[in-house]
Amino acid sequence: MSRKTLLILALVLVPVAIMVAIVAVETAAISADNIHIVIAFALGATLTVLLSVGLFALSFYSSRSGH
Repeated sequence: MSRKTLLILALVLVPVAIMVAIVAVETAAISADNIHIVIAFALGATLTVLLSVGLFALSFYSSRSGH
């Protein structure tokens, strides 16, 4: 992938990660016990989006290149 594509993906994923973190914080009362749940939720959702975008990008790339 080109640097331009990676930059666009980063600019899309950063707001998604921020929104997921905000929703996780607002829906769960933060305490010492469940801060790990909030962090795991935010990381899991962000990594799932990243994996999905990467797999779609690979499928479009292979389609265009004839593989």
